[in-house]
Amino acid sequence: MYHQTYIAMCLFCMLQLGFLAFMEARRRNAFVSCEKYFLIMLYIAIVAFAADIASSFTASTDWEHMIVAGGDYTEIFLDSLLIPMFLKYVCGQISGLDIKLKRRVETIIWSMFGLCLLAELSTFFSGAIFYFDASHIYHRGPYFMAPMIIMLGMMLIIEVFIVSQRQKIESAYYKTLLMFLAAPFIGWALQSMIFGLPFSLIGVTFAAQVVFTNIQNRNIDKDYLTGAFNRQTLDSFIRHKIERCKKDGQLFSALLLDIDNFKAINDQYGHFEGDMALIKAVSILRETVGRRDFIGRYGGDEFCVVLDSAAQEDVSARVDEIRGRFTQLSSARSTPYDIVFSIGSAIYTPETGGIDDFYKQMDKNMYIDKKDKYRRSVRWQTARRSD
Repeated sequence: MYHQTYIAMCLFCMLQLGFLAFMEARRRNAFVSCEKYFLIMLYIAIVAFAADIASSFTASTDWEHMIVAGGDYTEIFLDSLLIPMFLKYVCGQISGLDIKLKRRVETIIWSMFGLCLLAELSTFFSGAIFYFDASHIYHRGPYFMAPMIIMLGMMLIIEVFIVSQRQKIESAYYKTLLMFLAAPFIGWALQSMIFGLPFSLIGVTFAAQVVFTNIQNRNIDKDYLTGAFNRQTLDSFIRHKIERCKKDGQLFSALLLDIDNFKAINDQYGHFEGDMALIKAVSILRETVGRRDFIGRYGGDEFCVVLDSAAQEDVSARVDEIRGRFTQLSSARSTPYDIVFSIGSAIYTPETGGIDDFYKQMDKNMYIDKKDKYRRSVRWQTARRSD
């Protein structure tokens, strides 16, 4: 009866993971960028559960023993492989991650994974981690905790890495990424003390559901090309802020940004390069604005940044930061063209009206900024010709 309950528990978790994998694979971007690593983690966990089921049987013959032992070896290997795969996923969620830092952390984690693999392979000859007696009964070896300690070290390094990159991770995602390893860690701790239940893999199943709900499922709110929130989500977010303002008096502000020379980029360099310009623009905006600020694609080459602050000096400072960052980008000549924004800001008050009135106010200020820049450009060119 106990063995049947154990298998039923594993199969239930496999069904949950399989459903998440099915939903994830249906998405267009399931194999793009970091999203593929979440799908890989789901597949690894499913196979690990299958290996755990195989290892739970009692072997009466040599060939049955080979299946049971193979399940044990496979489960340990896949459990440890989940950690570097999670690191790959985390790196994809960090905007503007330093490539050298990424490589250093990945080198450390993969090296520690290699140690786990060596420990597992060595136990085949030494029985240090686990072994089977003459009756094919499983026993923990004297160094059973060794791979557990190595995996714990890997998890702690990734946690420190996430904390160090906090400013580059969206606020809504940060806590989820930080807590992802908590459930498997608790499972590994329980499994080291209580023999006979797949606590670690149950923890992985729970963590996968949390990530799917808080991160992966939110991707349907994102613009597919740029990764900014789409127009529908932007409108919903601003309406929510307006309702809070009218109810609690919590003022907020927003910026409407338009790429001045976007048509010229498309005409001169092609639409693919135009798409790259949009992606680059959103990437720079993420690095510039605060983690709690909301970036949405208003339409075409226009974007909207919603700020929590309603102080004019904070709004002006944020506009200056954005202009300064894109000026640095132009000076670095990382692209054959300059990305220049016209920016219109507005502070929402209950007297502003509805969302359309708020957009109109930002749009009006944006075109004032665009005309001012055009007049300055004309004066500069006129003065240059006079010289």
